[in-house]
Amino acid sequence: MCEEVFELLCAMDRQKIELQIVLQCAPTIAGMKTSNLLIVPRNQEDKVRFVLRHSGLMGYRLVYDRQRVIFLVFNRDMLMSYLAKKDIREFLSTFGYRTDAFGYTLRNFQSRYDSYINDRKEFPHEIGVFLGYPLCDVKGFIENGGDSFVLSGYWKVYDHKKEAQELFEKFDDAKDDMVRMVSKGYSVKEILNEFSTPDTSMVV
Repeated sequence: MCEEVFELLCAMDRQKIELQIVLQCAPTIAGMKTSNLLIVPRNQEDKVRFVLRHSGLMGYRLVYDRQRVIFLVFNRDMLMSYLAKKDIREFLSTFGYRTDAFGYTLRNFQSRYDSYINDRKEFPHEIGVFLGYPLCDVKGFIENGGDSFVLSGYWKVYDHKKEAQELFEKFDDAKDDMVRMVSKGYSVKEILNEFSTPDTSMVV
């Protein structure tokens, strides 16, 4: 984040739901990533649903965690396409997922994530797939216990370091641009429209 945007951010209302969506979900809004987690106070759940309903993005509640609510915010077509890939379906099946329908797959993940948060069961490492991370990095994280990565940014990278670094920089630039736009009164829908032509060569 550049100094100019940091100063803007310091002067803004951090409780503003549009700002939180931008800060946590900029890569998805920009069309460069399938999905992001969005974590907000539980009393802002209805505001999130209202903003997303008019944006074109989907917000799927994963779990309530004390006074917070955690959403998976995603581009439906992009996430469905990613989860339908053969290698992704084979990977998820090793965790017991039913992969023949998007809805079943998403509910299965929601159940496993809820069990982790509320029952302290095993962390669902396949979360990386639902966040659109490259499968090699999801597997690398699991196999290395989160160590021995070659780059750490929006996720831990185990292969294609240069490409990931370039992508992370694009994510940062998009976030900076979106913070500027929120400061000028743009809605999430208006921001999404400004980023409606993504660089598909960089989509993950």
